[in-house]
Amino acid sequence: MKKLIFLALITVSIAATAATDPASNVSFTVLNHFTAKFLKAQNVDWKVTDQFVKASFTLNGKEMNAFYNNDGELTAVTTKIDFDKLPQRAIMTIGLKYPYPPYKLVDCIEMKDAMQQLTKYVSLLTENENIILQITPNGSVHEFKRMYL
Repeated sequence: MKKLIFLALITVSIAATAATDPASNVSFTVLNHFTAKFLKAQNVDWKVTDQFVKASFTLNGKEMNAFYNNDGELTAVTTKIDFDKLPQRAIMTIGLKYPYPPYKLVDCIEMKDAMQQLTKYVSLLTENENIILQITPNGSVHEFKRMYL
């Protein structure tokens, strides 16, 4: 009888752990692909929505995100980068057109899509708006999105 109760407690414990694990909502295909591609990823945090699956993680000291579609295919990988890693032309343009203050640098990322094309984005914040700039490889700066707060 003690063995039966002990076995029941272990089963309930494992089930409770699995239910609270965000990775339990991630498809087997996505988990297999992620594990194969990002073998040494650490601190993996999963987010599952109706449109995509996102894995946020650290790899070789870099903060990264991997995005998968509902078919389990990798669609994009983003990596945080330092502002000074942008093309010099972009740095100068941003400094002149979006000076600090009022614009505050929030984030700088590099995105590689499924076709291996590389695009860089800069996020700026003011009291009233959040602006996302797209940086081309030659350093041209284009407003990608503007959101009013």
